[in-house]
Amino acid sequence: MDFEVVIYDEHQRIEVEIGDYVIRTDQSKVKGGSGVGPSPGKLLFAAVASCTASMAYSYCYKKDLPLPTGVSVHVDGDIEKIHFKIHLPPDFPEKRITAVIKSVNTCWVKKQWLNPPIFETEVVCK
Repeated sequence: MDFEVVIYDEHQRIEVEIGDYVIRTDQSKVKGGSGVGPSPGKLLFAAVASCTASMAYSYCYKKDLPLPTGVSVHVDGDIEKIHFKIHLPPDFPEKRITAVIKSVNTCWVKKQWLNPPIFETEVVCK
């Protein structure tokens, strides 16, 4: 999988082209950005949050259970802990809650943090 990265003149706003999609990132206004998009770090949290929500929804859907109504995420400190709160409807069977937790822990994004890839950087002068 290859991505193209476009860096704009102010060096704060960056766009990543992934196939037909463009993801725009920016630094916060406090750090000199223009606020046109989330910071790269916030996108990382968004990825793990959406993966968690997707896994919870998928599990409940496949098991014909009441569907989650949302997911809340809280990040403590400098990523010391990420707390996910899966919102389930009141009629959700209590005996299936452990299975929902087990399901969301299979999230691909979470697994990458548990077993991070090797990061390799090459500099090419053109």
